[in-house]
Amino acid sequence: MSHESLLAGVAGGLLWLDRFQLCQVMVSRPIVAAPLVGWIVGDIAAGVASGLLFEFLWLRTPPVGGFIAPDATLAAIATAAVSAGVGSATEIGLGPVVFLSFLFLFPLCFLGKKVDELLRLGLGKLAKRAEESQMRGEDRAVYVYLAAGLTLGFCCAFLVLVPTIEVFTFLLSRMVQAFPPAMCRSLELGFYLVPLLGAADLLVGMDEVRHKVLFLAGLMATVAMGSGLVF
Repeated sequence: MSHESLLAGVAGGLLWLDRFQLCQVMVSRPIVAAPLVGWIVGDIAAGVASGLLFEFLWLRTPPVGGFIAPDATLAAIATAAVSAGVGSATEIGLGPVVFLSFLFLFPLCFLGKKVDELLRLGLGKLAKRAEESQMRGEDRAVYVYLAAGLTLGFCCAFLVLVPTIEVFTFLLSRMVQAFPPAMCRSLELGFYLVPLLGAADLLVGMDEVRHKVLFLAGLMATVAMGSGLVF
């Protein structure tokens, strides 16, 4: 087990708690979490590129109320760590590596959602016990249940991230070495198509012209920044 996978697992587990358990200050958004993990494992460019792909795709599905959105946080963190690992082991460019990692790790969005659902069921049982303890006047027990809930959430994310990062870093590092140059160019094109698909989805939901103008201006600035990171 590599040092980078453990670091990414620890950082990812802490960031994942921000989704609904702790603080909720938006550090769990892909555009924030993935660059942070990329910086921790030594490749912030891979983190920014990974965060952009997942952020654009899931902007219209925030986890509001009881709705559990696909877990873009886990997928973006894993993609950032895997892209960093593959990039350091090969000479393939950033765009192809990130897009290839994105393709393989995209299903993690839906696996993470299932983990989220199961975790909430477990936390509901802990909350019920905490309430019963408080009614009996056992206030200290409430803090024990709170700590147990946070620990459970961290462990769920950590146990998903570490083996996923290890396995896919190993597999993709060997896979990309056999790719011909034409395949790498196709993957790089795919890297730019994903944000455009997300942008198209957002534009469908925008009714006012000023919203579309502001969004397009932001999109152009983002693409320009992404191009600078790739080239």
